[in-house]
Amino acid sequence: MPLTNEQKERLYHRLMDLKKRLSDREAPDQTMTEETGELSNGVDNHLADHAGVYFERMREQTFEQTDRNVLQEVEDALERMEDGTYGICEKTGREIPYERLEAVPYARYVIEARREAEKRNESGAGDDREFSRQMRDLTNKETMDQKHSYIYKRLDQEQDST
Repeated sequence: MPLTNEQKERLYHRLMDLKKRLSDREAPDQTMTEETGELSNGVDNHLADHAGVYFERMREQTFEQTDRNVLQEVEDALERMEDGTYGICEKTGREIPYERLEAVPYARYVIEARREAEKRNESGAGDDREFSRQMRDLTNKETMDQKHSYIYKRLDQEQDST
């Protein structure tokens, strides 16, 4: 059964409210150096303190990326409303039930098509696997391997000379 005009209007307002909430969020205004009070590129702080700030920063960036992804989905849903394809599954061409759109107003697929896509993507683990790979790369290169930075080399040289 196609969506009624009243249902479309309610969903449109929900999408607009969601878009406003996601657009109004602000990114952190401090760099990591400013946040930790570092003036000497991490030499004064204990590595665990630096790691805690780094973890929080990565967590916030993950939330921000998720918000950007949802915002894009909302904007795409609003475009589908304009071109008349809103509420139609992109995989099957079937109508997405109003209850599903009420729960997830930017839904692109009927629930069966979504589950099938998740199964093909190893139960939705593709994004998590990519995030874990990126975190491992960042951790190895930027935090765990700081012994190779210029400052640590200089400190090692000075300690060896005394």
